[in-house]
Amino acid sequence: MPVIKPIAKALNEAKSAVLQVALFQSLLDTIVVFFLLLLGCKLLTIPLAYGFIIALIYAIVHTRANLKEVTFAGIESKFPELKEELITVADNWRDNSEIVSALNEEVLQKMHNIKTSAFLNLGKLTREILVMAVIAFILIGTAAWNVKFLDLQQAVHDIRTFKDHGPYDINQDLLKLEESQNLSNILGNKSITELGSKQLDLQINPIMSDVNIGKIKPVEDERFQEVAPREIKATSDVSFEEQIPKQYQRIVKTHFKEITRQ
Repeated sequence: MPVIKPIAKALNEAKSAVLQVALFQSLLDTIVVFFLLLLGCKLLTIPLAYGFIIALIYAIVHTRANLKEVTFAGIESKFPELKEELITVADNWRDNSEIVSALNEEVLQKMHNIKTSAFLNLGKLTREILVMAVIAFILIGTAAWNVKFLDLQQAVHDIRTFKDHGPYDINQDLLKLEESQNLSNILGNKSITELGSKQLDLQINPIMSDVNIGKIKPVEDERFQEVAPREIKATSDVSFEEQIPKQYQRIVKTHFKEITRQ
């Protein structure tokens, strides 16, 4: 039975620890997504089987993506002191040369400082736990009060079973225009309309009018008297002379005469 070297055993243990962390992280992510799908199915009245199917597909895809990161390069990214050494040892652990053996011993000592908790994102883990707690509380509340936002199944059924009523049945006779000189066809027939508790007899006769177009009077001759217009005379403004003192009237008249000459 071949003896397994300590470095090979240490490498297997490190890779197994990282694998377990990746699977745990994938499981936790899948549970959060499944809780969200359950809440959506509950509010939209969708069968829970759809939530299970979508969550299963997500789990497969997400887990495969996480498993691709389970490599020694990922371990080295968490522990810079093992940079390029861990991969070198993993590729040459079967070699028994002194240089490789010395490197194996050195890496083995450094691997004792590797902790599994270093591969866990505690912040993300805390947020996901809080989200699951809140969604679980909402699910309990919606189930207790039977809360529904939309009956999606009924909406889809109504859309599928929707049928056009076809063309409307229109009476073409009612669309024909009847030309008539009878105003009663336009204004309506005489009727009695009851307004409140009183009865009013309303009658509209558009023919009645104060203007009689058919009555024409002959043209009458009008005679006009010729009167000569009165004689137009110019009179001086007496008030103008009365307001000006007599000793200044002559001066004012002379002044205005000089103005008119210019």
